[in-house]
Amino acid sequence: MEKLSTGGPRPLTAEMLCNELKPWQIETQKAAFLDYLYDLYDRNSEASGLKGTYTGLWERFQNDSAEILRARFISTGDL
Repeated sequence: MEKLSTGGPRPLTAEMLCNELKPWQIETQKAAFLDYLYDLYDRNSEASGLKGTYTGLWERFQNDSAEILRARFISTGDL
């Protein structure tokens, strides 16, 4: 892992991770990841209108991920 000028490790980015994957791997796993989110957020138990759909799962995951990282940073001072 590369180091920052301050001597600390450089944080891993999505671009760095995706550069290690072949384009077909990324595309074929998008659906699998949405299935994972469907189960994670227990979509089968949602209210009518969302139950059985994938609508908004990616956006909810993005928001939740950001909130989790912010809370972790606030509580520990680090990511």
